[in-house]
Amino acid sequence: MTENVKVGLIGPNDSVNETMKAAESLDGIELIPFIYQHTEETKDIINQHSERIGHWLFSGPAPYHFALKEELIDADHADYILLHGSSLLGTMLDAFMEEGAVLSSISVDSVPRREVLKMLKDFDLEKLEIHTAPELGYIPAEELIDYHEKLYRSGRIQAALTCVHATYNGLKERGVPVYRISVSELAAHRAISVIKERSLSDLYRMKQLAMIGIEIIYPSQAQQRKTPFKIERQELAMNRVLIDFAEEVQGSKVGMGNGIYFIYTTRGELELYSKFHHPEELKEEIFANSKFQVRIGIGYGRTVTESEQNVRLALDYAREKENGVVINIDEGGKVTEINSSGDRLRYSRRSSESKWQEALKDAAISQTVISRIESLSHHYAKVELTALELSQWMNSTERNARRILTELESIGLAEVAGEEAGRRGRPRKLYRLLFGA
Repeated sequence: MTENVKVGLIGPNDSVNETMKAAESLDGIELIPFIYQHTEETKDIINQHSERIGHWLFSGPAPYHFALKEELIDADHADYILLHGSSLLGTMLDAFMEEGAVLSSISVDSVPRREVLKMLKDFDLEKLEIHTAPELGYIPAEELIDYHEKLYRSGRIQAALTCVHATYNGLKERGVPVYRISVSELAAHRAISVIKERSLSDLYRMKQLAMIGIEIIYPSQAQQRKTPFKIERQELAMNRVLIDFAEEVQGSKVGMGNGIYFIYTTRGELELYSKFHHPEELKEEIFANSKFQVRIGIGYGRTVTESEQNVRLALDYAREKENGVVINIDEGGKVTEINSSGDRLRYSRRSSESKWQEALKDAAISQTVISRIESLSHHYAKVELTALELSQWMNSTERNARRILTELESIGLAEVAGEEAGRRGRPRKLYRLLFGA
């Protein structure tokens, strides 16, 4: 039996009721209604219920853009009902009936102008003069009221059409002929179907397997031989920390040998943990209790095999870093480096550039290294650099960075732009990266 996805529905009473009716004929989704009198009440609604609602559907663009502006939602977990020409046409016909005549000029808000023009063309109403309010972003109800009223008082329109509840009430109080654009069943169906698919996709993603790999950075072999019992006690202390962590993420701990431990959990549990904890905290707690320095890699996958391959690869990447970043590799091959301050650097270990694929056949440099340098270039907003600067970016030696730049030059992804001025000794070559060329 398919699990119903829960979606929070936000809007004024009439729009919410119409949307709830439209949802009755759709399976697999449960809309939870939240009704407001004013758009700005959206903030309190989301803040109070965000813990139990993962996706939001808004009755129109006004509350959606308000929530985006206030950083209450992200676009991947929210949508709104787009008011199409059919919604506008129905309201216009109501206005014509109410006014007892075909109006020649009206103003409209919340409907994209392209939809307005399409509706006029489809129904041969192109002689009708329509003023449309600005579409971008959130516009307070008072500003929309002023917009419509000025047009009416100046004689440029005969009536206003709005989908914003507070604007409708405000214009009525000021004596401006106004009609409410209602949500059509077709528009509601489309929006509900889209948010349902997003929710199902996210639900599947949260159930993906996640593996956290923790590897002890042991002291030298000579030191281990001198203090074997001390190492064992340290490992016992570290195990207690890992057991507590596994319990917190609803996972299970497995020792893989050679100082490597895997903790199996789900992506949803790990992302929930990450909302309140930085990955660096686990490293710090391990060190505080056991005095072990560790590397951490995280792998996601659609299968156990894929997630284990990714966590092992993440640990391989982590071994290359001197500053102990946490490496995360997802099922799409995207690598995320998380440093101690929480900064994230993302790049793909698989280059999609066919010209790179061809050029790399005879080059002593990998696609992953190229992708990482390209991401670092964007991160630091810099395309010209020396081998010393690249070595600092990559946490490697200057000699290795010089070799990488030489390889990039040989395959056409870098060129010598000059020499670093104002320094003693042998001048360093200044390279220009050509990823965007």
